[in-house]
Amino acid sequence: MFFSSNLFGQAWVSDENNFETNWNITFQVGQTALLSEINSDFSGTSNDMNNQSDWGFNLQIAKMVWERFDLGFEFGVSNFKGYKNYSSNVNWLNKHVDFNNDKQDFQPFAIYYDSDVTNFTIYSKYNFINFSSFSKGYIKLNLYLKLGAGLVLPSVEMGYKDLANYEFTGLSHPLYLKGRYPEPTKDAHFIFHPAFGLNYQLSDRIFFSAESSFQFLSADNIDGIHNFNSLLTPDVPDELTPQYRISVKTMTAKFMVGVSYFFNFDTHRQMRLKYMPWFENRYRSYYSKYQKASTKKARTEWLPFFKQDLEDE
Repeated sequence: MFFSSNLFGQAWVSDENNFETNWNITFQVGQTALLSEINSDFSGTSNDMNNQSDWGFNLQIAKMVWERFDLGFEFGVSNFKGYKNYSSNVNWLNKHVDFNNDKQDFQPFAIYYDSDVTNFTIYSKYNFINFSSFSKGYIKLNLYLKLGAGLVLPSVEMGYKDLANYEFTGLSHPLYLKGRYPEPTKDAHFIFHPAFGLNYQLSDRIFFSAESSFQFLSADNIDGIHNFNSLLTPDVPDELTPQYRISVKTMTAKFMVGVSYFFNFDTHRQMRLKYMPWFENRYRSYYSKYQKASTKKARTEWLPFFKQDLEDE
């Protein structure tokens, strides 16, 4: 008479893969680096600057459209930096008329660059089946491969490390600026990036991931340097300098760690609560089947009416 209990019916909502099930959102942060510049005709590579590692982050949202196959959207920002203590072999700075004329005279003092790249990409991702062993069954680890393509918006600043050097050369700070105040206009470039990663399932909703990736950018100015061959001289008029230009693409790399949260939409929740208030929806994703099954002891503890008698076997 004085005690009551609430009982709710339960059901899995995601045994099937539909538009509302098997979504995930991921946040990653990690190290970035500019690796090299590749000639557009693949005749060679070059590095005008000494590149250093920096940091970046990614925010992703994806949907499993087929079993183990995801489609998603990624927004990310990657920072890059580097320096050159002896810049005498940078053809653009030492031989271009913009830096070497009657009023300006570039001197090969130490230079630096600082850039950031914002990317908007669509990606596909294939998740391999979880690792397994004979004794333990499925393990909460799985590998994945990812391919993405989209657009990037870089902003770059390059100049002398010591501001006093501008007084000796007649040049103004910075030596090169793109996509930052007072020239905030950014150019869009194409990006293609393959990636390889590892997921660890902390639970059926939360995954920890570690990912390595390469990015191929159609931009040639991430290091703040335009590439020219050694035939360029300060005597070449500015309108003729493009014929000495070397077209290159940029290759960068990232190592990221992050957390993924898996979820399902439930558009019928309000109606279900109205007409079936005793019904309780339980979350389940595709990856739930790889979670370790509860032991006999755990089932006996949480389900006191469960009985499994194996003593005679």
